[in-house]
Amino acid sequence: MKKLVLLSLIFMFLLTSGTVSADVVEFEFWHAMSGANGEILEELVEQFNEENDSIEITPIFQGHYRDLFEKLSGAAQANQLPTLTQIYPNRLTAYIMNDFVEDLTPYIFDEEIGFTTEEWEDIPEFFRNDGIWNDNHYSLPFNKGGYLMFYNKDMFEKHGLEVPGNWDELKEKAKKLTNDDIKGIAFNQSVGIDSSFWVEQAGGELIDEENYKIKFNEKEGVKAYEFLTGLINDGYAMIAEEDGYMSGPFVREEVAIGFSSTSHLPYIKEAAEEYNVNWDTAVLPKGERKAALFSGTDIAMYNTSTEEQKAAAWEFIKYWFREDVTVDWGTNSGYLPLTYSAADSPDFVEYLEDNPAKGNAMKQFPYGYQDPKVLNGYSIHSNMQQALEEIVKENRDVQEALDDARDRARQELDEAMRAFGQ
Repeated sequence: MKKLVLLSLIFMFLLTSGTVSADVVEFEFWHAMSGANGEILEELVEQFNEENDSIEITPIFQGHYRDLFEKLSGAAQANQLPTLTQIYPNRLTAYIMNDFVEDLTPYIFDEEIGFTTEEWEDIPEFFRNDGIWNDNHYSLPFNKGGYLMFYNKDMFEKHGLEVPGNWDELKEKAKKLTNDDIKGIAFNQSVGIDSSFWVEQAGGELIDEENYKIKFNEKEGVKAYEFLTGLINDGYAMIAEEDGYMSGPFVREEVAIGFSSTSHLPYIKEAAEEYNVNWDTAVLPKGERKAALFSGTDIAMYNTSTEEQKAAAWEFIKYWFREDVTVDWGTNSGYLPLTYSAADSPDFVEYLEDNPAKGNAMKQFPYGYQDPKVLNGYSIHSNMQQALEEIVKENRDVQEALDDARDRARQELDEAMRAFGQ
């Protein structure tokens, strides 16, 4: 209760402070947004600063995600962490275990400065709950994109094909679309990392986080990998290794179908216009069940800042979910608006008339999920990627490759826990 009162008093101080520079609360926000995504982020931070005379946020681009995370690690060792940062939940876990992260729960549910019940429930539950550790909220969604199926409309029309709705239809139509010059499907080079939604659609999961048991090598994971690698080995699909992403061969019309996140929409759209490609998107085809992966970072606050900086940072976090702000973000970046009301707003609905892809992504909210956030959780993905490459390039048995990947991931997860004395 004392903390809630203190937060409210600090907030009132910020509201009533004059515009004298000595009264301005300043702090840094580290991010990894570049290009069009970085431009709209900078604009929205500037707008916040203009609306709040007593707060000055300095957004600092730290390079791509890997660069950002390396700099955060160094800053933690030097006890010089920023007040706010973008970060993946599975990366944030280590900082929580090291007691560097501010618990946002008292802010979220404070009667004076927190979200109203309506505002809180306006954020999709699977987004907001991904920031929970031990029943406390340590992060909230920041930039989120969903995986979709991209397809060449002219190629589908030429063959008289409808959009595939399940795995069997996907394989059938990929086969019909494949010829000497065209592959039916292109996967990103990171398909093994992205492959969790195929495992989920097969009825499986990567890890049982509650019991800390890796499960991607169980029968559902085997089924998913047999399906993916079978498409490739049968010649109906390719991995876009040279380009990195499926967008290259897709806009050159070397493939008819691609799978990627909405975060790549600005690049795909620009390249498709350059190559005059007639394309569209659709929800992911279902396997045993529907499952759609949503990826992207959360926003978190470090507790090494002053109480005034933390109170000001909370105001920015709340601002990020304001309807006009998240609509601007959803229309001018490669990412999605973060609330249901923003998705239904007149401005976003109008935007979807010319940009239906994001609307398809948001249709998947009812069965959306995010990847696990266990400590060193990215080792799960890296080993799944290695397994897929071994199956395709070395003709390894699917079960054996996944079992070995499980063992490597298990060892890396356990090593990370031992580093924390657990």
